[in-house]
Amino acid sequence: MRQSRPKDVKSLFGSPPAQSGLSQGTSRSGSKLETSLSAAGTTLQLTKDAGDAASHVPYVKAVAGVLSQIIRIRDEIKANSDRCEEIINLVQLKSITILQSLDKLYETKGAEGFEDLKSDLEAYADFLQAVLKEELEPFKKQPRWTSYINRGKNAGDLQRLERELNEFKDRFSIKRLVHVEMSVALLSQPVPQVQVIPQALPSCPKLVFGRDFVVESVVQATLSSPEPRVVILGQGGIGKTTIATIVLHDSRITSAYPTIYFVSSEPAPTAEILEIRLADALFIPQSDRGTDLISQIVDRICKNAHPVLLYIDNLETVWEVESEQQKVDQFLEVLSGAGSKLALLVTMRGIQEPKTSFPWDPTILPGLDIADSVVMYENLSGKSADGSARELLLKLSGSPLAIKLFSLMVKEGDKPSELLSSWEKHGVKTLEIGGKHRLSSLEQSIHLSVFSPRIDDTARLVLGLIALMPDGLSTCSPWFEGFESTLPNKTILQPVLRALRRTALLGELGEPSRWQMLPPIRQFCLQLVDSMSISTVSLVELYIETVIEHYDFVSSTSQSVILPEMTNIRGLLLHGSNLRPLPSFIGSASAYYANWAYWQDIDDSAILPSFLCLPIPKGQQAYIYQMLGKLHLHWDRLDEASASLISALQLSEEVQDQRGEANARTTIGDIYMRRNQLVEAGVSLARALELYGEVQDRWGEANTHRSIGELHMSRGQLKAAQVSFTLALELYGELQNRLGEANTYGSIGDLHMRQSQLDSAEASFNHALELYSKIQDRLGEANIKRSIGRLHMRRNQLDTAETEFTRALELYGELQNKLGEADTHKSIGDLLMRRDQLDAVEISLTRAIELYGELRDRAGQANTHKSIGHLHLRRDQPKAAKVSFTCALEQYNEMHDKWGIATCTFFLGQACLRNQELEAADSAFSLALTLREELGDIGTIAEVQQAIGDLHLQRMQLGDAEASLNLAYNIYTTKVKSRRFEALTNRSIGELHLLHGLFEDSERAFRRALDLEIAAGRRVGQGQSHRGLGRMFMKMGDLNAAESSYADALRLFLEIKDYQATPCLLDIGKVWVLQGKIKESEALDVVLLRTRWDAEIPGPL
Repeated sequence: MRQSRPKDVKSLFGSPPAQSGLSQGTSRSGSKLETSLSAAGTTLQLTKDAGDAASHVPYVKAVAGVLSQIIRIRDEIKANSDRCEEIINLVQLKSITILQSLDKLYETKGAEGFEDLKSDLEAYADFLQAVLKEELEPFKKQPRWTSYINRGKNAGDLQRLERELNEFKDRFSIKRLVHVEMSVALLSQPVPQVQVIPQALPSCPKLVFGRDFVVESVVQATLSSPEPRVVILGQGGIGKTTIATIVLHDSRITSAYPTIYFVSSEPAPTAEILEIRLADALFIPQSDRGTDLISQIVDRICKNAHPVLLYIDNLETVWEVESEQQKVDQFLEVLSGAGSKLALLVTMRGIQEPKTSFPWDPTILPGLDIADSVVMYENLSGKSADGSARELLLKLSGSPLAIKLFSLMVKEGDKPSELLSSWEKHGVKTLEIGGKHRLSSLEQSIHLSVFSPRIDDTARLVLGLIALMPDGLSTCSPWFEGFESTLPNKTILQPVLRALRRTALLGELGEPSRWQMLPPIRQFCLQLVDSMSISTVSLVELYIETVIEHYDFVSSTSQSVILPEMTNIRGLLLHGSNLRPLPSFIGSASAYYANWAYWQDIDDSAILPSFLCLPIPKGQQAYIYQMLGKLHLHWDRLDEASASLISALQLSEEVQDQRGEANARTTIGDIYMRRNQLVEAGVSLARALELYGEVQDRWGEANTHRSIGELHMSRGQLKAAQVSFTLALELYGELQNRLGEANTYGSIGDLHMRQSQLDSAEASFNHALELYSKIQDRLGEANIKRSIGRLHMRRNQLDTAETEFTRALELYGELQNKLGEADTHKSIGDLLMRRDQLDAVEISLTRAIELYGELRDRAGQANTHKSIGHLHLRRDQPKAAKVSFTCALEQYNEMHDKWGIATCTFFLGQACLRNQELEAADSAFSLALTLREELGDIGTIAEVQQAIGDLHLQRMQLGDAEASLNLAYNIYTTKVKSRRFEALTNRSIGELHLLHGLFEDSERAFRRALDLEIAAGRRVGQGQSHRGLGRMFMKMGDLNAAESSYADALRLFLEIKDYQATPCLLDIGKVWVLQGKIKESEALDVVLLRTRWDAEIPGPL
């Protein structure tokens, strides 16, 4: 029975005391204290009367009691008194509003009105108790100086307290209005027919991002079925309640369902209480409730004039309790008996639907994509997303709750960079805005899922172990079976994984599949790891043993086992380095891992020094140093490589490990070669070969023979190189080492290229490509594709070369191999140079230099600077070319790269010759010729001889010019067979004959050059040949033929936008003057300007 109500508010709360003045002698501000004391008196009286009048409602009395303690503690505060007084005043003022709302509710419904508020009153009492215990009581006896220590965080704490108090105030205020409306409805008709939002359905969210499609899907599911049974599923914090709330406020839903009931399951720990809360929502009086309450609920729904929509939020809180699950399912079954009169909309954490006989229409919410995450962040924080913000947003995996907390923290003044740093150290603990509620703390939200009744200790152990693996648990052998073997009590893993999937903590993704968790969940679950547990140690040992067992990166079996697990191997090795005692062979395993990374062209040298600090055997230390030196060498860090390998050598000698000593000496020999210290390289490699022979390590012998072959190549001893490569190839064949064979065939191909034996080079490259394909070495394939592209460039087969370079670039991109990408962009730039596409050349070379810069690859930078210098020459910018060649030459000298020095010195001479610095050109050509003769590359010797011939022509030293040009011509026509260089030499010979007045010989040479350039498709060379013919006809006095030749040259230069178009126009102007074409001659300036600006031809007029 409802109690009789007092006639007015004074009967329940009493009259607030009149405001009184202050007594003499107070030290506080009069107006401030007056307000405080007045509020305190009012609040004390209200709380006393509220507690007395509603003493049978436990939480009202609890609220009153705690509030009284907070007010009376004022005089006991010894430290931080100003801050504590602010807190007390804040609580008082907000509580007055709340208590007045409760008064209005009592006026309307009496004590029964408090029934629906039990959960909120309990939460408010707990909140006030926390304020008392955590914010006030600690300062009762603390010294005053503690206030200075805490002053930095006071403002933020007060803001958070005020925000939480406002939430409580709004909650009670909304509920008061709702219950007033409910009371009016009950008085006017026996069955409620008005639109209401029981339990204060949240207002429609105003800022929602990336959810339009999902909302529409749920709306359609609710409207399209005659008996809608819709469930929204997903992990905690993914926005299930938000989506449901938006759906319920959709005009199409409110039109179809005039009556909407809302029940939250969070404060309903049993199915019976859930029934009671639903009965409360339907306004079934206590006196009318029988033993079969659920049937009454269904009957009430069926009697409604319109279809009813029932929204049950967070159903999992009661459903996942094992003892309640069947009861909840039965409850839903009976509810569904209302048929088309009832639409059910349910939200549940996880991905598992209720186990009912009727089907559900499920929607599993995904995370937001990064674009929507950024939009949400920028709207909520009011800040643009910088790099740190975007990086953290990626780690939050599209969780709306996490993004909201992050955004609000930034809005409060936290910096994204600081939050990102905190996330790396503290994980999910970083994101909280005060309080321990699931909506104010990411940790608390995930905690609810991880510690739900559906997750037992074994499942949490599995979560912790999987969290140690960044890429998740592979379902492939041997990893899955090995993981299962680490679990206690012979646990069968699959049922545990299925349980975790149902709660949305794990998902099975990819092909082959992996059990993975989102980064925020993984960060939380890392806290569950007991580093010293048997399972953790066993998991680390499993990975160590497997890496050591599958050390052979050439084996296809080992590749299938190791490569997909590289990230997990790294993570578990680092975790294992913190275990004590250390797992056996962890040092060797780290080196094997680094070797796999090296094989994939990944620079992970940073991982190894941490293992050198561990108390591991010297033999393992030596192997780590050996691997570290190998990585440094590969990435062109010669000093670091040398230091590491000297340490490896010393340790190997200490433990008398001849194989280890030989490995170190082989790599040291490679370093000497890179520094052009060829004598020292030979000594080191010879000693390594002896040691391998003593321990009968034929694999090591093969590797060393190949290194010795590379040494002979560097010395220009090409026949000796062939012998060494052949020995290496035989040994690799005996060992069935396909990778060694492929690498050696690649080296032999390079040797044949140096010998200008292009057919033999092609055969070797193709053999290497076949072997790389068999062992699925995509990096090897990419490297050989690039070498084949260079081969086709030598043959002037530019289209075929482009195809090979494009495929190589694709492979490097797939492998994320920046070095390969840079090398290929540089090669493509050289190819485009041959096609006279100079603007495109600049784009390719710029990209190459950017990538080399990121990698700090000096060799690549030097090679590209050299190509950029060549581009400047093509644009008739000899001074800029000299700068680029000089830069490249300095880098080649630093690396002791004799081949690079020789090539760059030659091009520097070309730049000097074009700039009319004949002495400097002579000096550069002489040095280049000496270096190339030492290297024994006959093709490049001919190139220098041809350039020296051009220098003699400019000096009018015709006899010397003829000797040099004839030597170059003989090499190009009999030994190297290069049409491009043969054409170049023919033009120089044509100029020589022209100076001698031998017009027929001159014409023959120019026309031979033209034919060769046409065959090669080089338009710049064709234009130069036509221009040479024009000069010859001018000397002969045949002006018409000269004009025609110059016109042909001009057309070609304009097509490729070459700088030589301008001097060619001047040549035509000279012909016009001699022909008496005065008007045409006078118009020459206009023609030149149009040519310069319309055709955008670089170079001076």
